[in-house]
Amino acid sequence: MEKCVICGEDQDFKQYEGYNICTSCADIMEDVMSEYFMKTVSDATKPKAHEGYLHYLDSTSRYVSDYKKILSKSHKYTVDASERADDALHETKTPSKQRYFERMHEVLDWLEKTPQFYHYYFKEYYTCPSCDSSIFDMYETEEVGEWLVITCSNCGEMVKKYYSPKMI
Repeated sequence: MEKCVICGEDQDFKQYEGYNICTSCADIMEDVMSEYFMKTVSDATKPKAHEGYLHYLDSTSRYVSDYKKILSKSHKYTVDASERADDALHETKTPSKQRYFERMHEVLDWLEKTPQFYHYYFKEYYTCPSCDSSIFDMYETEEVGEWLVITCSNCGEMVKKYYSPKMI
C-alpha cells in the first residue's frame, strides 16, 4: 500500500491524481485550500487588487494571470495559517481538535515545500465550468449550514463547495 506524502500513513483513497495524500490529510487540505481560495478571490474585489489584476490581463493571457494570482500569496498564507493553527493547538484541550491542528501543521508544512500543488489544486477553478467567466470577477458565496458554496455570479453555476466549520 502506498504511503501519504504528508503524514506517512497508508493512503486509503487517491483524492488528488498524481499525489499520494490520505483521506485525513485531504480533508484538512480542503479546509486549508477553501480559506486560501476565498482570501485570494475576495482580494480581487478590492479596488487596488482589481487594478493589479487588470494590469495582468493587459500584459499576459487570462490563464497566466489567474495562475499568478493563485500563487502570489501562497507562501504568506501558509505561514499565517500555520501560526493560527499553532495558537489554536496550544489553546484547545479537546484531543480531536489537537489532532486536527497537528495534522494541519503537517499539511501546511508540506504545502510550503510543494507550492506547485496550488496550481494543480486550483487549475479547474480559474474560470466558471459553465460560462468560462473568471472566478476573480464573477463569483458569489453562500453559507449553507457548515458548507460554503461558491457560484458564478454570471450564470449561477456552482464552482466549488467547501465544508467550513468555524474552528479557527
